[in-house]
Amino acid sequence: MDNHSLFQQIPARLDQLEKDIQMLIKNQSNILAILQKLTHHDIHDIPEDFPVNTVEELDKLDKQISKDVPKYYKIIAKIIRGDLAKNLDGILGPDLIMMLNYDGILGKMPFKQYFNVNNALLNAVKEEGMSSRVYVQLIRTAFKTNKGRIAKRKFDSKAKELKRKDDDKDYTDMDNGNKENEADFANFNVNFSF
Repeated sequence: MDNHSLFQQIPARLDQLEKDIQMLIKNQSNILAILQKLTHHDIHDIPEDFPVNTVEELDKLDKQISKDVPKYYKIIAKIIRGDLAKNLDGILGPDLIMMLNYDGILGKMPFKQYFNVNNALLNAVKEEGMSSRVYVQLIRTAFKTNKGRIAKRKFDSKAKELKRKDDDKDYTDMDNGNKENEADFANFNVNFSF
């Protein structure tokens, strides 16, 4: 093949590449549309009263679950998405998580008293052959994991605030130092005439 015939094939190959790219874009758009339907559909089905932030709201949720079990099982399953430790904060707010533990020891409120909420969580993460003992271990781990995350967020927030205050103090000191230097410079009068 000579160069002339190669140059003649370039427009045809470019046309084919353009068609292939258009087909890929169309397929990608279809895939994105399907994914968007799947993810947004799940999010819009979750009521706004999640996460639960107070003991009163938790009591109310426990009673509501008993009235419409299938509805709340589905909602909680969508929030938990199979990972209780990772997504417990979608069910319970941070302040409530810090007030509770499963057994109610060490001055905390017992989460196990909320039978309907626990049953819904169990069904959300339940695998074949899973016992209630395994669930109790999962919920304890979920509380421990989330309390650690909450404590870390609080620590990081305080550390960031202290650093910002320290930085502000440094800038204030620098500003005061600059004013003193400006005053010294104003009093420094040099005659450079020759």
